[in-house]
Amino acid sequence: FDYKTPRTLSANMTVQYALTNTLSAQAAYVLTRARHLQQGIGNNQVSQILPVGTNTRDFIPFPDFSRGGSYQRTIGDSVYNGLQTKLEQSFAGGLNYLITYTWSKALSDAGDLLNGTSADQGRAPWVPGLGPKFDWGPADFDVRNVVHISGGYELPFGQNKKYLGSVNKFTNNLIGGWSVYFITTLQGGQPQTIGCPTGTTSGTGCNAFLVPGESQQLSLKTKVIDPTSGQTAPFWYNNPKAYKQPCPLGPNGPDPSLTSAPCSIQSGSAILGGRPGFTHGPGFHRFDFSAFKGFQISDRISMQFRAEFFNILNHPNFNAPNFGGNGVQSISGSGDFTNSAFGQIGSTRDAPYDPRQVQFALKLYY
Repeated sequence: FDYKTPRTLSANMTVQYALTNTLSAQAAYVLTRARHLQQGIGNNQVSQILPVGTNTRDFIPFPDFSRGGSYQRTIGDSVYNGLQTKLEQSFAGGLNYLITYTWSKALSDAGDLLNGTSADQGRAPWVPGLGPKFDWGPADFDVRNVVHISGGYELPFGQNKKYLGSVNKFTNNLIGGWSVYFITTLQGGQPQTIGCPTGTTSGTGCNAFLVPGESQQLSLKTKVIDPTSGQTAPFWYNNPKAYKQPCPLGPNGPDPSLTSAPCSIQSGSAILGGRPGFTHGPGFHRFDFSAFKGFQISDRISMQFRAEFFNILNHPNFNAPNFGGNGVQSISGSGDFTNSAFGQIGSTRDAPYDPRQVQFALKLYY
């Protein structure tokens, strides 16, 4: 009801400078502001913070109906601010390249429904004074640092080149006509929210929060998960002590005895935990490389041999722990900081196209 068409305001200011005849640098500030984004807040929800164990049926508008059915409203917002830089070398002397770096921040209170995020958003969507804005934080698609490097180079060997330009035709067919191309992607991880192992209220959600002075130790480490077989698996979160949750709300206030998870006394809306997206998953790193060899058969006919290597370093890019989007089954307990499986990674981002792939091609031009 009262569906509003989402709208976007975009603005940018760009400065470009020619360093040489073929080399230019560019820097831009980019702003994107979106309003009226679709958000699944559910219906027939509680409108107050209730102690653990409270029967929510007594606190919803329609007790004879289930709680949290599908209900969409266009009340979400997002904002993106980014510094986008570029260094571009146009083709000269057989070389061209493009180097881009983006430093940005994207904030939102709406889920990214196209990339595995649940449609139901928010810890307290119907609680007055909280609502969806209570979960304003880093967007699911927020990536702070992104570097892309691509380019190509015609090797300066063979006839009409800088080196060995006077070689015979046979030698030229061996060393001449080679060129190489590459694409490199380096980017940080996306935000992730650590939930509470034990619910702190009835009918509303809960996030964990970071313990001051404790390092999260975010790094890929291989650990033994089955001592009998010696089976190992990669882990990302390596310090469970860095996380706590609020103590569950009992009839007389926050009560540590209601949970076995490390907790701290909180009051008011803090009983629902910390802000979303306070940590991040693994980054994405990939290097693709190709080599081309040209053969000039006649004035009208030429041939090109290609060797292309996708993910040439055979580097795996992992999903974040507890990721279950796009049909991927997450590992039970990998998002629970009291579980031995906490931080365990269960899938890769490019599956099933993760391993190094090599392909060859021969093209005839006429």
